[in-house]
Amino acid sequence: MDLEQSRVALAQFRRRLEIFSLRWQARLDTRQVDRAVPWVIALFLGGLLSGLSLARARSLDAGADLSSHLQGVWLIGEGYEPLSSVAGHNLLWEQAAFILYPVAGLTALFPDQPTLLALQAAVLALAVVPLWRIARDVGGLKSGAASAVVFAYCAYPAVHTVNLSDFHPEALAVPALFAAVLTALEGRWNRFTVFALLAVFCRADLAFALSGLGLLVLMEGRRRPGAAIALGGLAYGLVSMTAIQPRFNGGKFPHIEAFSDFGSGHPGSVLWGFISAPHQVVADAVSQANFQMIVFLLAPVMLLPLVAPRYLLPVVPLFAVYLVADVPPGQLAEASQTVPMIPFMFAATVFALARSGRVLVERVNVDRRLLTALVLTASLFFLRDAPSSLYERPWDWGRRDTMDIARHEAANLIPADASVRASEQVLPLLSDRTRLYVLETVDDPDSAAVAATPKVEWIVFDPAAAPDWRPLDILSFDLDVRRTGFERLKLDAGDGDLRVYRLLNVIES
Repeated sequence: MDLEQSRVALAQFRRRLEIFSLRWQARLDTRQVDRAVPWVIALFLGGLLSGLSLARARSLDAGADLSSHLQGVWLIGEGYEPLSSVAGHNLLWEQAAFILYPVAGLTALFPDQPTLLALQAAVLALAVVPLWRIARDVGGLKSGAASAVVFAYCAYPAVHTVNLSDFHPEALAVPALFAAVLTALEGRWNRFTVFALLAVFCRADLAFALSGLGLLVLMEGRRRPGAAIALGGLAYGLVSMTAIQPRFNGGKFPHIEAFSDFGSGHPGSVLWGFISAPHQVVADAVSQANFQMIVFLLAPVMLLPLVAPRYLLPVVPLFAVYLVADVPPGQLAEASQTVPMIPFMFAATVFALARSGRVLVERVNVDRRLLTALVLTASLFFLRDAPSSLYERPWDWGRRDTMDIARHEAANLIPADASVRASEQVLPLLSDRTRLYVLETVDDPDSAAVAATPKVEWIVFDPAAAPDWRPLDILSFDLDVRRTGFERLKLDAGDGDLRVYRLLNVIES
């Protein structure tokens, strides 16, 4: 009898929970709430992402990428080209990121480092709005399913990795790519053109992803606009790679080093290398590191994009080229390569859920067990893979220790017009100058000292940049630098092993 009563009570509870859920979904399905919800979520997510990225920067954990872009936007604000001495080339040579010019306008009005990081975080959060519209207006999902997809985006490890990987102009293209997918599927071509241009001005090779989107539009029966998008994206990508970007570095092909295994000098040799050695292309694309990257992208959304692969295919060729490219390893270093995948991954997830559900009246009803599994999977992979996972103790970020205080004191010692070579941890504090260089400490101390002294008047060595060096190695570096005419300055903050050197014949201003 007790068992039977328990079963009845459980059935009643499930019935009440279902009624409660249906009532709330009905309230969320009203037009006013439907319009407001994504903006509210974007506001909260933007605050969270901004806080995390600013806390990491306050801890001086950023690297050379942030410093090169800080220097680039400062140079633009001063009326120069973004010829970054940190990067060693014009920043427009990398990916023709003309979006840096309006960004430089913002950094001229507000503090540069917080502005760059907060802007990147806000833009990543803004992508929630077009994602919600894809789920609701194109996929036809009910509010509960749309909320599950948005939650998966908010917890997506790739989003958090991009947010914490210094600053990359292509990150600003994420909401534009989402909006381009939305407007292309809805057939609003004027708006699509605006979003497509915004995306390629953040990173030129995103034009190839848009070209793939044009093929998707073509397959869905809209031949004329689909063909125009496909050809236009392909044309812009090729023109940028072969004509626009080389212009900013003496005609040099921008990706020579990344594809040096396949060719050199010009894109034609690289393309011929792909054609003549397909086995090497496939081997590089499916290497263990690349396989882990693919799992990193697919697993948090339960492999659902594979259920609707046609919405993922537009970006696959571009991502395959990214996988073959020889770039610095590491989750944060490779973060920018995931940018084009994120919008298409979630668009495919939306349509996979739409296929799995049943149409009730006007909306697709998805099994709650599937949505619960999606939310739990997204949460688990966030905890496991995201650089802002709770296991990383992000609440401790932003605290300054003695070394951080010493770094700030060292930066304040150096005149604004001085030429400096510094470790990566100190570079963001010194970016507002034309002559700033990275102090490389990957070699032995003697070689590092020889490479550190040319062309500069000041040197800042941070031991965090040389974790493999022993105390004797640091002492050897110190002696070699001082033998070349530099003197070591004493810091008041208790510098520990942080070392600041000034050329003897330089008078402190």
